[in-house]
Amino acid sequence: MYTFENKPLKYVAVYGTISSNTTAPKTDCHTCKSDRTATNDGAQGEKMAKIKVLFPFIEAGFGHIMTEKSICDSFEKKYGDRVEVIRNDFYKNSGRAMANYEKMFTKSVKDFNKNVRYGYTVTNALKFFGGPVVADFLMKVINPIAYKKSMEKLANIAPDVVVSTHWATVYYADHMPTKPLNVLYIPDVHAYELFCLPCDFAMVYTQKGYEEGLADNPAYNPDNFKLVPFAIRNEAYEVSRDKHEVRKQLGLKDKFTIYMVEGAYGIGMMADLCKAIVDLDWDVNLVAVCGKNPKLEAKLGALKSKGHTDLHVFGYLKNPLPYIAAADLYMGKSGNGLAEAAFYNVPIVVTHSANDIEQRIASRYVDELKIATRKFKLDEALDFVKQAMKGEGEYKQLAAVKVDPNLFGSEKIADEIYAQIVKRFGEQPICDKADNSENN
Repeated sequence: MYTFENKPLKYVAVYGTISSNTTAPKTDCHTCKSDRTATNDGAQGEKMAKIKVLFPFIEAGFGHIMTEKSICDSFEKKYGDRVEVIRNDFYKNSGRAMANYEKMFTKSVKDFNKNVRYGYTVTNALKFFGGPVVADFLMKVINPIAYKKSMEKLANIAPDVVVSTHWATVYYADHMPTKPLNVLYIPDVHAYELFCLPCDFAMVYTQKGYEEGLADNPAYNPDNFKLVPFAIRNEAYEVSRDKHEVRKQLGLKDKFTIYMVEGAYGIGMMADLCKAIVDLDWDVNLVAVCGKNPKLEAKLGALKSKGHTDLHVFGYLKNPLPYIAAADLYMGKSGNGLAEAAFYNVPIVVTHSANDIEQRIASRYVDELKIATRKFKLDEALDFVKQAMKGEGEYKQLAAVKVDPNLFGSEKIADEIYAQIVKRFGEQPICDKADNSENN
C-alpha cells in the first residue's frame, strides 16, 4: 500500500532567516528586493529566500505539455511575485540518455495509435502489475542512465516544489533526498496506475475521476486530492465565440467548417477521411492539422479540390484554438484536444481511441457531457458529416449542447498549488518577478 508521506520542510524560517534543517542542506536561492524583511512579530531579519517552484515539461503527446503550460502561466501570473517560477523542458538539452528516454514516451504514443490492440495490452498490463512496479521497471531497468541523469538534473535545479502533469517527474521528486513538495495535476479523466505514485498533493478534473480516486486509492483523501477544472490553454479565452467573425479573421470562407486532427502525431483516419471528402467535393472548409507528421502533411497537401471543398492543410499549429472556435464539427482521436472543442461547444466525432485511457477520455465527452459521438469506421464518419452539413439527426442533438464554462480554467489549480505552498512553507512575501526563468 502506498500512502502520502508526512514530509519534513526543506527550509525553516527562523526570525526572518532561512536555515536548513537536518533533512536537507541549504541551497542558494534568489532573494526578495529588500535587504531586510519583517518577521511575523515585527522584528527585522535577513533576506528571505524565494521558494523555487519547478514546472517540468515532458512530451508524450501534447496533452501533458498543454496542461502544464496553462497551469504554469496562471500560477506565475498570480503568484510569480512571491516565488521563483522555473519552466523546464525536462528531457531536452540534457544529453543523449535523457533525450532518448523522452523519445521512448513519444514512440509509445505513436505505437498505441498505430496498433490499438497493443495500446490496450499495455494499459491492461499496467492494471495487472500496478503503477509503482511499472514505474520502477521503466525508470531503473529500461534506462538506468537516464534515471541517474534525471535525478542529477533535478538535484541541480534544487526545487522546493515540483508541479507535474506527467508521472515521470512525480517519480523523480518522490525519490529526491530533499523531498520537495510534490504536486500532481492529472491531465486524464482518472488517476490511472502511473498517476497513483506517491506524492503530496494531487488534482483531477472530472467528478467521476475524483470519486473513483477517493474510493480506489487509499493514499487519496479530501485534504490531499482535489477536484479542479480542466487546465485549458489560457489563450482560449482570447478567441471570439462568433464563428463568422473568427472565420473572417482566419481568411476562411463563411460556410460549414470541419476541424480535423489525429493528435500530436497525425496517426488515424484523417488521411482517408480528407481524401473522401475532397473526392465527394462537399462544400465545406476542411481544416486538416497533421501535427508532427510531415508525410501526412505532404500527402494531404497534394490533394486537389474539385471546386467546392476548401482544404487547408497544416503541420503543427502552435495555437489551433481560433480554427477550433471557427469549426462546426471537430473530428479526431480521443485525447485532451477534445476539451478545447467542448469549450467552444463544437460537436465532436471521436475517430478512435488508442487505449483504455483514451477510451475513458472519450466517454467523458460522449456519455457525460454529451457533446460527442464515436465513429470508428470511415463510412460511418462520412455519413455523420453528411448529416451534420444539413444540421440534422444526431449532429443536431450534439450542436444543442452547451458545456458549462466553469469546467475549464487553471486559475483555481494555481490557487490550490499556492495553498499547499503556504501549508508547508508559510505565506510568501511579495518579491520581484524578475527571478522567474526558463531553466534547461
